[in-house]
Amino acid sequence: MNDIRLNFEKRFLAFFSALFFASIISLIDWEAVQGTVFEDRQNFYFVFNSKPDFDIPFTLETVFFHLFNEQLWNKGVRTLVSVYKFSLDEIFFAVSFLLLFAFSYFVAIRTKIYMVLLLVNPIVIDLAFSQLRMSMALVLLMLAASLKSSFFIIILFLMAFFIHTATLLFAVLAYGIIKVVYYSSKNDYQNFRSYFSLVAFGLIVAITVGPLRNVILEFFGDRRANYDIAASGWAYASFWMFLLAVTMFQKKEFFRSVENAVAVSMLSTFVFCTAFGVYGIRFIAASFPMLIVSMYRLGYMERPFVILSFMAFTIFQWIFWIR
Repeated sequence: MNDIRLNFEKRFLAFFSALFFASIISLIDWEAVQGTVFEDRQNFYFVFNSKPDFDIPFTLETVFFHLFNEQLWNKGVRTLVSVYKFSLDEIFFAVSFLLLFAFSYFVAIRTKIYMVLLLVNPIVIDLAFSQLRMSMALVLLMLAASLKSSFFIIILFLMAFFIHTATLLFAVLAYGIIKVVYYSSKNDYQNFRSYFSLVAFGLIVAITVGPLRNVILEFFGDRRANYDIAASGWAYASFWMFLLAVTMFQKKEFFRSVENAVAVSMLSTFVFCTAFGVYGIRFIAASFPMLIVSMYRLGYMERPFVILSFMAFTIFQWIFWIR
């Protein structure tokens, strides 16, 4: 009975902490804080305010267009505006709020409440308020991950996929990581074997989104086949490399957690993307709550140093982010 009560109290506190955190952060004018407009956000304003919608019939010739051009995002936003009379500001606010709530609840329910404050980071702010399609897709994926019904999981996955095609990559990532965790537990892998399995999986993903990316996108006729963003520099990547190195020396139980395994694989993917000269910060952004949880679960000797280092790194991020 006490365990049930404690579990209820934990969820209650996590819920209202996440609600409070998301509300406060969502109300801040982050474009004013940074001193410039969010490019992706402004692009969405332009698309929905200035560009007409086109109804393309679903045929064998247009199937790839419908599959890989985020039609649920396009039609969904336009329907909310034209039929239900929501403004773009209201829709975008809701997306940002939901992403912040999902991230903060994920962290609060698995760590101490105060760890939620580590989410106040330029990477999260940019994701929540600029990369709105990715944010909405991640909200749906995190909701799907919390459910047990296969039917609803598939529905949410499909919704996320038709909002952002990167959902497919994240789903493959999640499946592979879960398998690594499963076999690590089943065969009682030692820490180094589990670690290098996750790092190797991250390498495969980095190769897929790096050297093989254009080949894959051109095959599907994706408009982003020749769209490139500059990769992060090694100075910026240094903290994430440090964190990846620290996780190597954790006990084998550390790698039995899916959240920790996701953090290790995503860190590995980002580091290899940097090595390949490919933009990989999206993997850090998407896995940010898992990274915080994994830092909290580090050994008691290295945990304080890593968290303090992360806080110092965050200050430098803010210095360079604010213009």
